[in-house]
Amino acid sequence: MREQLLAYLLNDLDPAERKSVEDAIAADPKLAEELEHLRECLAGSEQEAEPAVTPPTKLASRTCSFVEHAVERSKSFCKSSPSAASLSESHDGFSARSKWSYADLIIGACILLAIGALLLPAIGESRETARQLKCQNNLLRLGAALTQYNERFQRGLPQIKPDQNAGFFVVELYEKGILTREELAELVVCPATQLADKVASGHIRIYIPNREEYLRSDGAAGNLLRKLMAGDYAYNLGYRTPSGSIHQIRFEGSSHLPLLSDAPSLAIAGYQSANHGGCGQNVIFQDLSCRYIRCIQAHSQQDHWYLNDDGKPAAGCRSKDIVLAPSEATPLLEVGER
Repeated sequence: MREQLLAYLLNDLDPAERKSVEDAIAADPKLAEELEHLRECLAGSEQEAEPAVTPPTKLASRTCSFVEHAVERSKSFCKSSPSAASLSESHDGFSARSKWSYADLIIGACILLAIGALLLPAIGESRETARQLKCQNNLLRLGAALTQYNERFQRGLPQIKPDQNAGFFVVELYEKGILTREELAELVVCPATQLADKVASGHIRIYIPNREEYLRSDGAAGNLLRKLMAGDYAYNLGYRTPSGSIHQIRFEGSSHLPLLSDAPSLAIAGYQSANHGGCGQNVIFQDLSCRYIRCIQAHSQQDHWYLNDDGKPAAGCRSKDIVLAPSEATPLLEVGER
């Protein structure tokens, strides 16, 4: 039912479905409470994104002053130029028109340069803010799908086995009919990344395999499939028990336990995500709240969400040791990586 409530908030239902959800909400106070909780989560993800950049103070007065000085400089130049003076003596009508056309050209160019220098940075930062919000929306829909998986099958979150990669969760969501191949292929791409540009240009295609296709894939093609199947995002590898088996973290609906995030990159200092210029990463939690976090560190400052307690990008060392890993990562490191 949570998926229907989320679709209701996102206006993604037809009139009949919307009426059915509204009737259910009116009849069940618990559903009404759940609807308000989801509404707060959606509002929170928008509020926590960095605000759009406002224009510099006194922009209008500074621009007018700049133009006024440009006009004065242009007049001085036209009066002091010998060639302009000689032309005015012999061709009065033409030179007057020519002189003011040249001045207007200078003034117009100065205005454009001034406005461009002042506004282009703001436009660029506003574009990045929009991409962050789209990325958060992608994570929210993927998080809602994982929540539905837990509610429908009562088995917690999709398990990543030792011989599987972190991106295998998309196979589970596809095979269980929670999201289609096309929906998953779109949702796993963050709009702020190079991968998004390559997908848009047709150079790369995201393909979501079923279990049989996944098991058949090997070699270079299999490696590429595993690298791309979860796109730009990182999923929880689970943790290693004392006996050596891998278990997934428990789903508690917590606002502090992450489900997914922007994937980390070795190219960024501190093993952070490169998806937003290395400045931070979006993280969605089990309660479906989404936050933009500059340093991927838990509140205790002891648990790095991209590394386990041993400082490795592998399964956690205990049940509370969170490790979010990129699509191609596996719970157990290869011998050469240890």
